[in-house]
Amino acid sequence: MTDYTAQIAAIEEAMAQGARRVLFRSGGTQREVEYHSVGDMIKAIEWMKAKQSPKSNVTLAAF
Repeated sequence: MTDYTAQIAAIEEAMAQGARRVLFRSGGTQREVEYHSVGDMIKAIEWMKAKQSPKSNVTLAAF
């Protein structure tokens, strides 16, 4: 499972500043993404949060 915490924070910070362009840094690499709309930024955040959430359909049995 990938940790998207830093990416989510970067998108939220850009949204708070009214920007659609986000700079992501990971390890020695960096990339820049320009979102078309705030709606696209919200969708990206929701997707990342969903990917981080543990699956809740696990069944445990106790004997």
